[in-house]
Amino acid sequence: MNVGDFARTNNRTTMASSSSIAKKARTKAETDFATWLMMAKLGSFDDLPLNAQKFLTDYRARLEMMSEAESTVLAVREVYSAYYSEMAAWARHRNRKLANQRRRAKSCGFRGRRNPGQLRRPRALWAG
Repeated sequence: MNVGDFARTNNRTTMASSSSIAKKARTKAETDFATWLMMAKLGSFDDLPLNAQKFLTDYRARLEMMSEAESTVLAVREVYSAYYSEMAAWARHRNRKLANQRRRAKSCGFRGRRNPGQLRRPRALWAG
């Protein structure tokens, strides 16, 4: 494997994780917005988190200028953007933390077992 192959492989891994984050953020944004909208219609607007209240207030303000469908699409897109940013930042933090742990383990000379299921015999048993 040369350097170019490694870069392509690494890029695919990054794309896969970012698409996974995007899918999770999209699903969460759609379900949360629908839940918030239903709670607001039932009279529980004040019980919602502040960020949900802001998204719904912006949604209602846009209803005066555009259709309900267009306003909903924009609101879900805004929630998605916020969720994606939050999830991606968490993933970057986690990846940095794991990389630091690996770096520290290498500097200590620790190398994990290649086959954790295989038991090692004590040296005394090897000597005949």
